[in-house]
Amino acid sequence: MEKVNHQKIIIRTLLKFLLIVFIIFTINSWPSIKQSLNGNVPPFDYWLDHSFKISNIILILGFTAYFYYKDLTDQRELIEKGNRQD
Repeated sequence: MEKVNHQKIIIRTLLKFLLIVFIIFTINSWPSIKQSLNGNVPPFDYWLDHSFKISNIILILGFTAYFYYKDLTDQRELIEKGNRQD
C-alpha cells in the first residue's frame, strides 16, 4: 500500500502560498507601483501597511489551508484508485 507523500504536498502548498502572497501584495499595492513607475516612490512601510492587513492574512491562510487539503485529498483518491485497480 502506498503512503501519502506529505513532502510533495507541503512543497506544492508552499509554492502556492508564495504565489498568493505575491498576487495579493501586487493587487493591493498597484496604485503605489504605478506611482513608483512615475518616479514618486512612497515609503516602504506605507506599502506594507496597505497590503498586509488582517483580512488579507486571513485570506492567505484560508487559501493555503484549502490548497493543502485539496492536494491531500486528491493524492489519497489517486492512491485508492490505484489500489482498486490492482
